[in-house]
Amino acid sequence: MGFFDTISRGWKMSKLSMSVVKKDPELIVYVLLSGLLTMAVAIGMAIPEIMEMSWASSENGNMSPAYMIFTFVGYMTISIIVVFWNSAIVANSHIRLNGGDPKFRDGFGVAFKKIHIIIVWGIIAGTVGLLLKMLKQAAQKEEGGAAVLAMILQAIGAAVWWMMTFFMIPHMVIEGKSIGESLKSSKDMFFKQWGENVTAGLGIGLITFLFAIPIILIAVVLMVVMGPMWWVGIIVGGVLMGLLIMWSSAAEQVAISALYIYAKTGQMPNLYKEHGMADFNLPTSA
Repeated sequence: MGFFDTISRGWKMSKLSMSVVKKDPELIVYVLLSGLLTMAVAIGMAIPEIMEMSWASSENGNMSPAYMIFTFVGYMTISIIVVFWNSAIVANSHIRLNGGDPKFRDGFGVAFKKIHIIIVWGIIAGTVGLLLKMLKQAAQKEEGGAAVLAMILQAIGAAVWWMMTFFMIPHMVIEGKSIGESLKSSKDMFFKQWGENVTAGLGIGLITFLFAIPIILIAVVLMVVMGPMWWVGIIVGGVLMGLLIMWSSAAEQVAISALYIYAKTGQMPNLYKEHGMADFNLPTSA
């Protein structure tokens, strides 16, 4: 598949996913709440260090065991928050893509009913993410061959984990499977049918990058034109970039819901067909 085919598919998927977000603006609210709660937890994690609380550091100036545990719990809390609101987006968009008219309480309600499994999965995903982050940091501290090896291992680990868990939330939230069953089903669904092509259908990241360029240019121009009030450009750019990130995050989960339906039924949802995606094909593996 060529580069321009990837852009074309990504653009089409992005536009249709955006249309779902436009129909259900509560998806943006889900992302906003996720971001605000995540920020609150991150600030709470940093307060002991910023305020130089005695229990947060040992005598030699390093993190104390208590603060390490506190930070770990904070990371896990953030992971659970992200999984919960992503689950709400997937549940909400799944209702929309199957012809329903979901409200804010619908996606939230479905996710809340699965809160027990979301908490467990959030801890697992958060732990894996933390280990991958630690491996990346270790690679940055090393030199020569050790650094290259650590970077390669981190990249491979992150890619494999992403592929295995790509459809994790739909299987947990929509089908109500256990974590073990969901992980197996997610892996099988990704690799069995069209794992190598899913990035072509999900070019949302690329499209987001393309939208970010004019936003940055607008911010820079405003900073130059406004002179002493250069901060206006930063505020405008920040708001626009924030909206873009929220749209992108919501659209990514919507696209996952659509591709999940495609993987289960062999057809794209009707809402996508109605907008010209009837001929969208994701070839199966040879």
